[in-house]
Amino acid sequence: MTRDQFVSLFFLGLLVFVIYQLCLIFSPFLKPIFWSAILAFGFFPLYQLLKVKLNGHSVPAALLMTLFIFLVVIPPVAVLVISITEQTIELYQLVVNYIRQGHLEKLIEDIRSLGFVQRIEAQVVQWDVLKDAASNWLLNTTKAVGNFAASQAGTITKNLALVFFNVLVILVLLFVFLKDGDKIYQFIYNIAPLAEKTKKMVFGQMNDTFSAVIRGQILTSITQAIVAGLIFWFLGLPVPVIFATATFLGSLIPVVGASAVWVPLVIYLVIIQSYIKAVILLIFGILVISLIDNIMKPAIIGEKTKLPYFLLFFGILGGLKVYGLMGIFLAPVVLSVFFALVKIYQEEFV
Repeated sequence: MTRDQFVSLFFLGLLVFVIYQLCLIFSPFLKPIFWSAILAFGFFPLYQLLKVKLNGHSVPAALLMTLFIFLVVIPPVAVLVISITEQTIELYQLVVNYIRQGHLEKLIEDIRSLGFVQRIEAQVVQWDVLKDAASNWLLNTTKAVGNFAASQAGTITKNLALVFFNVLVILVLLFVFLKDGDKIYQFIYNIAPLAEKTKKMVFGQMNDTFSAVIRGQILTSITQAIVAGLIFWFLGLPVPVIFATATFLGSLIPVVGASAVWVPLVIYLVIIQSYIKAVILLIFGILVISLIDNIMKPAIIGEKTKLPYFLLFFGILGGLKVYGLMGIFLAPVVLSVFFALVKIYQEEFV
């Protein structure tokens, strides 16, 4: 090994070591960094317009945009978290009272009265055993959900200082990302050890994918959740905020979408013999809630991601498991970069 090779190898090893140490140092702030970067990326076009209006002054533009995001995003999220906690406890109490008052027994008997259920019961199921098992499982599950919600509510109350600190970190980082976002992007772009053509393709694919996911997927999901929540509230369904939040999360998952929430609710309304509400929810579910997904996503996302749909579906599911909620954004980006690199490999090396 020559001296130059040794120096280069030592330098690369030192660089990797320092980068690893930096990752360890900033790992406690990973989530605030990620969410502030997502917010900055999503609102960056508005920031640029505001900057133009302010004759190119980046500091006041970033301050005003940060204040705008704080007033528009933070309060609704805080109210939503509190409402979800309260309604989760309420749902737990409703289910427990439902079981204690014997309504579950009546519901099971109503289901047993259906013809096809009677045939299944006669041929396959020992119903008493199944009924007892279902009752115990449902009671234990609702107790667990309620206890979790109560404990989380207590945790949130006890850690208000930590919540405030995280919000403060997000706001500071949001201001930095808005003000110096172009410089940060250019710095990462310049130090990337790739050919210029490769960098353009990889960074362009990442930018297109983030744009598609943030401005398309999130906007579509929020619209579906709001519309669904209003419909659930109008129909008098219990805990509409929880079901609206579930609609938001379900709509982020390809193929399944918001139907994962409103279809079971239709079945529930049919079981309790509220047929008019079931028909209304079915019609609005098909023609309004789920149709929003088919109209808004193609219009906003278009062909930017260029990902096979089945890979996107399993990628988001895997991303949710590995990275949590951040996986919704990271998984499509990883898939896009993979296909961009495969294309470069085919063009350059094959």
